[in-house]
Amino acid sequence: MAKLKEIEYEEIDFEVHSSQQFATVVFDRDEDDEQVLITVIKDRKINQFEGNNKYNPSARRSSTCIYAKEEWEGGKVIKICTIQHKGTTLIEIHSVEQAELDYLFKDT
Repeated sequence: MAKLKEIEYEEIDFEVHSSQQFATVVFDRDEDDEQVLITVIKDRKINQFEGNNKYNPSARRSSTCIYAKEEWEGGKVIKICTIQHKGTTLIEIHSVEQAELDYLFKDT
């Protein structure tokens, strides 16, 4: 396995040495559907529900996001996402607001 690129976390203002991955979320959506099947894997449990597409970073299809949080109180949260868009697979990093965490992890 060959590493293709390493992310410089200073570029996104995130502390890589004091952070933990805490969840994986799959947004499973048919092209341009308003609803999305959301699968949350967190704390060794799986929660699945139909929801709106507000937090899916793919404008038209599905995506998979790994959520990571800085370890101190009030630490930032980011999501590292694999996105399918118009026949192209993209890797993006997004900031995450508290409203998104409340929506996705309300039952976990």
